[in-house]
Amino acid sequence: MAFLEPIINDMVDERVRHELDRRMAIIKNSKEPERPILIDEAAEMLGYSRSHIYTLCRTKKIPHVKKGRWLYFYVSEINVWLNE
Repeated sequence: MAFLEPIINDMVDERVRHELDRRMAIIKNSKEPERPILIDEAAEMLGYSRSHIYTLCRTKKIPHVKKGRWLYFYVSEINVWLNE
């Protein structure tokens, strides 16, 4: 089953990128400023657990903004981060 892991990861990555591109198109066509999303939305969008997102934030590997005890993410920044 280990041989399936790279294939599954590629499929998940492609699905995440497609969803981010779709959401980015909506944001670009909108006249409103981009609203930040919370950790639950970021985790769902990326297909990661909340604890993994916290680890990425703690190690400064994912773009985020911390205000008080809250973490905020911008879809446009996450999209750029994914494409790096």
